[in-house]
Amino acid sequence: MKKAITVWFWVKILVPILLVLIGLLFFFLVVINLLAGGSSDDSQVCYPSNNDTSAGAGIGGDWKDSKSKTHKAMQAAADKFKNELHMSGDNIAAALAIGLRESQFNPKAENPSGQVKGIWQWGAGGVNGNRYKDTQDNVDSQVNLAIKELKSSHAATLTHMRNADLTHSLEAWDVHFEGVAASDPQRKSTQTLATAQRVKQVFKLDFSGSLTDLTGDDATTAQGGATLNPNNCPPATGTSSGLPVKGQYNITGGYPNYQGAGGSPHYGMDFQTVGAKENGDASNVYAVADGKVYTKAFDATGGNNVIIKNNDGSYTYYGHAPSQESIVVNKGDTVHKGQHISHQGQTGLATGVHVHFGVNKKKPAFAPQSDGLVSGGDYLSKVPRKAVPEKGQTIPAGPFSTDQDKDKK
Repeated sequence: MKKAITVWFWVKILVPILLVLIGLLFFFLVVINLLAGGSSDDSQVCYPSNNDTSAGAGIGGDWKDSKSKTHKAMQAAADKFKNELHMSGDNIAAALAIGLRESQFNPKAENPSGQVKGIWQWGAGGVNGNRYKDTQDNVDSQVNLAIKELKSSHAATLTHMRNADLTHSLEAWDVHFEGVAASDPQRKSTQTLATAQRVKQVFKLDFSGSLTDLTGDDATTAQGGATLNPNNCPPATGTSSGLPVKGQYNITGGYPNYQGAGGSPHYGMDFQTVGAKENGDASNVYAVADGKVYTKAFDATGGNNVIIKNNDGSYTYYGHAPSQESIVVNKGDTVHKGQHISHQGQTGLATGVHVHFGVNKKKPAFAPQSDGLVSGGDYLSKVPRKAVPEKGQTIPAGPFSTDQDKDKK
């Protein structure tokens, strides 16, 4: 009889209780994960440019009219974001375009159920919580709220906006400020990108940013426990051209020979900035793609050189630096497109100050005829046409400028 009671007790009482407790534990774990925004890897927060997408029609309204209230409100917001957060033009254009999408940039906007309100449709006490709190229904108060959150509870937004282009700035704001998935159709990605492109033109938002200047309460703590690490990305300087030099330059040696089709074998390209010496900004060498430093070494041919394994699996070589110290990155460092990595020089077999640039799509091998070597003119999309007579070749040419679109392919 006692055994029967024990079995009944387990089956009828303890087992159901245990199942309920397990279910509640699972439910709380899911909720905590959602509130934290899921796991986040902030080691890669810089993005290659992707603003050339054909975006279609944008969001209408009177915001393009400089005399309209909406235009003036957007201009005030843009000025605050620039002056107080040091956001880039792309960052600001993204924030303004999303404000247009969410509310037509109307600080009095409120959804029918009253659960979200304001320019960026904050939760106002319903299912989304109460982020809005005692914020006033005007532009100044709501922009101040946005800035406060971007410095504290939603700092992950700025972490992912740092050095991001327009497309990825939109994604960073939507995912980390609005709280929607990157693939969510309510983002209206195509229409919002078109709007952001137009916003950038109308408000003349063509400038870089400096988001490392963040200050304020909990400025380094991002939503979900992620960390705003200023070492994740390089400063927003350098070049966005995708070339290893900046400003006025010549191509002084071609591929696969110095003259491109004949002469001494030369499985790389020589870039020489006009007036460059072995130090100073004019001699800077820049990474052409995101990647990680593979080696930093010296050899009799290339002199002091650095090899980077790019995120696309290729390897790029930058040779002839004046010294090991003039290569300003080290083995294992993460580098980003446009980051200053070295200086032009003439160590090894070199005449005149320049950087020897090589590309191998398979392995870190740059000796003549190594398997996987390709022409830098084919790999770099913005080498001027004049220097690329045909596929697989480059020839000495110039001078060119990294700022002149008319010279680019």
